[in-house]
Amino acid sequence: MIYLERNNQRKNISVGDSKDDLDKAIQMAEGISAKFQDMERGIIPDEAPAVKTSLKDYSMSWLENNAGRWSEKTINRYESNLRLHILPGFPNTILEDITRTDIKRFLQGVLKKRSPATVELIKDVFSGIFEEALEEGLVASNPTKGILKRILPPKNMRNVNAAEPFNRDELDLFIRTAENMLSVSWPETLILKVMAYAGFRLGETLAMKAEYLDLNSGTYYVSESFKQRQFGLPKKGKKRLVDLPSFLVDELQDYIRHLRKESMRAGQGGEVSLLFIDPAENGYPYSQRKIQSLVKKVCRAAGLRLRHPHDLRHTYATILLMSHRSPAYVQKQLGHYSIQMTVDIYGHWFPGEGRDNLDEAFLVKENPKEVESPSGLKRTQNAHNLKMRSYVFEDIT
Repeated sequence: MIYLERNNQRKNISVGDSKDDLDKAIQMAEGISAKFQDMERGIIPDEAPAVKTSLKDYSMSWLENNAGRWSEKTINRYESNLRLHILPGFPNTILEDITRTDIKRFLQGVLKKRSPATVELIKDVFSGIFEEALEEGLVASNPTKGILKRILPPKNMRNVNAAEPFNRDELDLFIRTAENMLSVSWPETLILKVMAYAGFRLGETLAMKAEYLDLNSGTYYVSESFKQRQFGLPKKGKKRLVDLPSFLVDELQDYIRHLRKESMRAGQGGEVSLLFIDPAENGYPYSQRKIQSLVKKVCRAAGLRLRHPHDLRHTYATILLMSHRSPAYVQKQLGHYSIQMTVDIYGHWFPGEGRDNLDEAFLVKENPKEVESPSGLKRTQNAHNLKMRSYVFEDIT
């Protein structure tokens, strides 16, 4: 880490923590120090011919230089955003020539086709590139600072997607259709059931392991997620213990028995860990893309509107809430970081909540009581023809 202090302003420059990074930091610090000393003496360095840097070359260098600080998952995510979005959007572009307006228009175009989360990630990659270019003196400023405020809604509303759950009848039809389709295997059907009846995210379902299932308590400990052939923590790193309905526990138990028998037949000792290994994926679980296609295929076969796998999680939440389960319990089951998030996403799906016995909430008891108010007035509580609350005040002075 290099610390610069000038004109009562301090700036930190992160270089890395390896020995090579330390040498680089020392050279950078010596160069900066010499430049400041020359400026204080009034020495103006000779202007060297400007060397232009292409965005492609610099971004690849940025990715390589910082790889030691990031997880493999983060590296892959940044690389794919460069390859799929940024570099195709700025072909043969000089880094120093990119303006704030260029980036703003580009991100606005991305938002028309992709989610706010994707726009945020692309902006973060851009920001990292320009922050390093700023530290190295290639650009005068980071054009991405505060740019999302001009493009996206407020941060707490950016990624709250409209839920499209099944109702109970649609869910029953969806599951029965999957069970009856010859092209859908037992593990594929069970993946759909876990999302619908336990509220798991797709990645959490694909990462399920037998050792995290407690058959006695009927619970599952969600501690991993799977995506793009990589295992990681659940969203936000939030692990949780989830209650499972007994019928789902029973089927999972039958399925694990089946897997153990298959393992014994294959001479593997009957050991079972990962539950949803795809025979075509060489020991890995089913891909998220394959399950996304599966959900659409079953929807078409059932004559239902097309849904995304995450809509099965939405279905789970809305059915619980409409069955008068508390938002706090639903929040715990889903692993949301706050009840407010649960209510923001699902609250409008049970508009009749609380309507039962609404009239009775405003009725008075049959035997009215007489109470004295602070002002010394007698207040008699009467029931009129609608049995709604009314008050007659009598002056006792």
